[in-house]
Amino acid sequence: MAKFNDMLEATTTDEGLLRLVKDWREDEGWREFHRRYAPAIEAHARRSGLTHEQAEDVVQTTMIKVATYLPTFEYDRTVCRFRTWLNQIVNQRILAIWHEQRRTRLPEAAWVYLKEFVAGVVNPAADPVAQAELEQRMLEVCLARARTGVRPRHWQIFEANALLGLDARTVARRHRTTTANVWVIHHRLVQRLRTEWQALLTEPFHS
Repeated sequence: MAKFNDMLEATTTDEGLLRLVKDWREDEGWREFHRRYAPAIEAHARRSGLTHEQAEDVVQTTMIKVATYLPTFEYDRTVCRFRTWLNQIVNQRILAIWHEQRRTRLPEAAWVYLKEFVAGVVNPAADPVAQAELEQRMLEVCLARARTGVRPRHWQIFEANALLGLDARTVARRHRTTTANVWVIHHRLVQRLRTEWQALLTEPFHS
């Protein structure tokens, strides 16, 4: 069978493997399925700000749901790609863990502001209240992902200016920098937030 990295880079899903694991008793097929998909799921969960134990929970929950629903899953790329379906399962669990912890506590105005920078309604079928809650959970994850790799001082500047609503001059004075630098940091992190939003919609597996 193809190596894991080859599978990720391929443009199609291994339909033979999907047919095999429709039967949960197929141990060899499930071992191969886990080998191919579990590392990418765990890495995606860790990038989304979860701990190692929480990432393992995402993997386990995903595998259980796949085992439950795959026997009735009809693979038709014109209707729903398997990776799109799998992404939804993975991200739903990640968002649920964030919801349980309520890690990010920001003023309501901050959430309204952040939504200006992400495009499109995630689930048009949802009622407005459920849609708003889903978007907020996704934004929480995106903020955690955007923060990764950013200098702590730069994040503090962005948080004060963009999330807590302090004007650029006040933030510059507090952090002993220039107003222009505050806006540069603001712009860069907004762009990164947009990137993380799009990534969350398509990862861990690209169609």
